[in-house]
Amino acid sequence: MRDLKVKESANPKSGNGKTETQINKLFGRMTSFLMAVYVLFYLCVFPLSLHNKYFDILTFRFRLFWKPTLAYGIIFLILGLLYLAADALYNKGDIRKSFFAGLKNKGWKNYISSTDVAMTAVIIVFSLSTALAEYPYEAFWGNRGRCHGLLMWLMLYIAYILITRFYKFKKWHIYAFMAFASAVCIWGICNFFLITFGMFDGADEQYKYIFVSSIGNINNYSNFTGIIYGVAAAMFVLSESKLETIYTYLILVIASFAQIMGLSTSVILSTGIVIAATPVLLWKRFTHVVKYFTVVVTYLMSLKITSLVTKSGISTMNDPDPSVQITMAGTKMFMILIAVALLLLVISFVYAFKKKESQDEIKSINKLINAWKILLIAVVAIMVVVLILANIGWHPEIWSPYEHFLIFGDDWGTGRGLIWRLGMDYWINDSTLLAKIIGYGPDTYYIITMDRFMNLMQDAGYGMFDSAHNEYFEYFITTGILGLTAYVSLLVTSIRAMIKSEAAGVKGAMLGVIAYATQAVVNIAIPITTPVFFVLMFAGTKGAKEKSRD
Repeated sequence: MRDLKVKESANPKSGNGKTETQINKLFGRMTSFLMAVYVLFYLCVFPLSLHNKYFDILTFRFRLFWKPTLAYGIIFLILGLLYLAADALYNKGDIRKSFFAGLKNKGWKNYISSTDVAMTAVIIVFSLSTALAEYPYEAFWGNRGRCHGLLMWLMLYIAYILITRFYKFKKWHIYAFMAFASAVCIWGICNFFLITFGMFDGADEQYKYIFVSSIGNINNYSNFTGIIYGVAAAMFVLSESKLETIYTYLILVIASFAQIMGLSTSVILSTGIVIAATPVLLWKRFTHVVKYFTVVVTYLMSLKITSLVTKSGISTMNDPDPSVQITMAGTKMFMILIAVALLLLVISFVYAFKKKESQDEIKSINKLINAWKILLIAVVAIMVVVLILANIGWHPEIWSPYEHFLIFGDDWGTGRGLIWRLGMDYWINDSTLLAKIIGYGPDTYYIITMDRFMNLMQDAGYGMFDSAHNEYFEYFITTGILGLTAYVSLLVTSIRAMIKSEAAGVKGAMLGVIAYATQAVVNIAIPITTPVFFVLMFAGTKGAKEKSRD
């Protein structure tokens, strides 16, 4: 079919070129249409889908992904068999013969990419981890964790194969995702002002401060808003027509407020990586520089506005437990930061206007990018120094307002410090050599901690930990060194492929993927949002493979 078809000239002696073209066109249209429906459903409809409010959101979304995906796998298997039958009956099997002929003499490299290898490695390692697990049933279903066991990964593998082989990337699909994702964000913004739409009827009052939008827990919501913020920022910077610029900027504003009003500290990472990576990955013209500083100013102003709202006396989710971001926005230093960002925006606009006819634009942009890289290195170095000074106790009065954010301990990150300490305690002192290599079983962090540290967790006031709240650390513990290596390879190869693309839509998907992958350092993988992330990543990877400019 689409990626398996061969050119008519591959076997000129067959005389069946017209028949071959008709077969490929017929099946190509069917498969590309089916995959467009699939991708659009999971990018647009899935994030807004609910069954019984928040009460069954995890299990409902889990079923809403794995069952249709399995059905799609079966449908495409049947279509594949029909395709081969049509080739045998009407084309003398020439498509099949040409395909296998093309695999010879390293021709298989044209069909298998480094991302294919990485994704397959993930499935092999995760399957071995499940088969050899102490609790294979739980590792398969993930029913003692967040439903992200082997079954979920097998469905992701089906989705990967179908999207990268039969989906045709369209820029408007990214725009459609932005529109529906903004609806999720607006819902969350309403929740920030404690407008709940009856979602908490029958639930404890406390949940209206930790559950938002159609997503659920603020951690899940923040990994979703990180994706849309990255996509919106890239699409705005790369927008060309006035209509595109207006549309993408509107979504960017909504995403900025959503990032802030979700109140999860993890958005500092997703926002930070978008702001840090955009110049390096997207700057090609002076207009990109101007739009970039517009992105920065927009976020800072959104943060300042939110800070003023919380001080106005209006009841918000921020009341019981103030956000680190919103607290920082109320300082004098933050006002200086806004002034600097505005100044840079004005300077870049004036410079772009004067240099718009410049012949050495690319050289100037490259110099700016190099300067930006130096600045990033300096900022990272300063952050490392600050963390070291805060944690060794140097002038503690300086760091005390932000001690829960800067100083590491068991309480850091709402118990993440304890979660990670217990995980390493298990890995060092209790895991077998085999478990170190392939893990204890996908999504079995709950079993590890409950079997070994239940009393300790309860004494600390946390009850239980069913996730490490760090995707990479969780894969390290539950699928071992090989599992983590395979998963990181999947991310790296996918992002690298998208970086090479010139298509704006692919770049948008890329920055959304990078934003999610960064905040995952302190967040969880959960079927409420991961289908959106992976479908976007797979679609972007396919778009990069097509080498189109939208």
